[in-house]
Amino acid sequence: MKIGLFGGTFNPVHTGHLNLVKNFKEKLGLDKILVIPTAQPPHKEAKALASSEDRINMCRLAFGDLAEISDIEMVRGGKSYTVETLEELKKKYPDDEFYFLVGSDMLLSFKRWYRWEDILSMCTLCATDRNNEESCRESDPDFFEKIIFCDFEKTVVSSTQVREKLERKEDVLRLIPEKVLNYIKEKGLYNA
Repeated sequence: MKIGLFGGTFNPVHTGHLNLVKNFKEKLGLDKILVIPTAQPPHKEAKALASSEDRINMCRLAFGDLAEISDIEMVRGGKSYTVETLEELKKKYPDDEFYFLVGSDMLLSFKRWYRWEDILSMCTLCATDRNNEESCRESDPDFFEKIIFCDFEKTVVSSTQVREKLERKEDVLRLIPEKVLNYIKEKGLYNA
């Protein structure tokens, strides 16, 4: 089975996340996608971080049948390192192929990730666009060979942008699913 892995803080989940997963699933012919919210992101400080339970619930509402939501990093706790998650998933799905799905922004910092070479030995790295392809090919051809680039139109939105709009009481319905917005309001997240 071909399994796509898509991790993130999802604080909150937004339409950019949904479109990325839909497009990767179609372009790569993935059988299943695991969406994996981080317990604590290792590469950035998460501002106004909603609880683990709230972020998982928002992901379930947003992705529905499109993807399975995994709490593997939440259960482990602490900083969420991709390599540790992959090691656990390899035990659970020993005969399956993993495709690690990232946006082009993550690709630029990937070689600074904890044990990035081990990550590449356990999965295929898939990036959203070819904007960085040429510089990647020139600077590190071996690294380039390990990446699948998929071209598709991306939704330009960030969780930070959504949180800021929510705090200012601005409309965010084109940025997040209505079910997620209703959940945010019900729980009083992000000063909504």
